[in-house]
Amino acid sequence: MRRILKWLIGWMLINTLVWAAGQVITRSKTSNDLNADDVELYSFWNGDEFVLRSSSLRRVKARILMAGATIDLREAHPSEEGLSVDVGTLLAGTAVLVPKDWNVEVVEETKASEVEIRLAGGDEVSTDGPTVVINLGTTLGGALVGHKLPAENGA
Repeated sequence: MRRILKWLIGWMLINTLVWAAGQVITRSKTSNDLNADDVELYSFWNGDEFVLRSSSLRRVKARILMAGATIDLREAHPSEEGLSVDVGTLLAGTAVLVPKDWNVEVVEETKASEVEIRLAGGDEVSTDGPTVVINLGTTLGGALVGHKLPAENGA
């Protein structure tokens, strides 16, 4: 019984150290200013919500590992040259939220994952505006690109 208890305490200690190191690394690498034009976002073993508010957003790089994250771009404005969003998700779930009037192109590379694209087309989408390209690399997880979270839709 003592052997199991020692093993269990050791396992918990190792997990705590890995989690703490992951938090330090992700916080040091994540951009402090979510109003900047170039933003990097990292999440490890955590549930994070990033709301970007840049007036000329050019690039977003996000790496989500064993976590859940929401990247909300609905309050940001892409630069005139366009916006590139690169999201890597591993053993995690990521939602990327965009306004309805953006011209969005989604490029996905999925491995043993589920990706859901919920973008409404039609008259609201501006073909004159900058192009927003979202690159999703999802492995053993899930991703959503849409205008709202399923909970916001009432689903």
